[in-house]
Amino acid sequence: MAPWVKTSVKVEESGEKTIRYESFRNTCIIESRKRAIPHGAGSGKSGCWLHTSYFLIQPDGTEKEYWTLAAAKKAAEESGRLERD
Repeated sequence: MAPWVKTSVKVEESGEKTIRYESFRNTCIIESRKRAIPHGAGSGKSGCWLHTSYFLIQPDGTEKEYWTLAAAKKAAEESGRLERD
């Protein structure tokens, strides 16, 4: 498995955060997106909870969501979109 390096971090005031990972051996990009999800109207709670999911971004701009970083990395490796050494 190719090493993935954190290349950027963007943090919003709401607590939302996007972290971008890139690999020198793969043309895909992985983004970790932590998003604020409002509590349900019937829960009696105000505010939000934070949920993180991982998006594999193909060179053509298409995205697929994964629940873990490991799953997104594995999908990137299996996509066959490797750069030549």
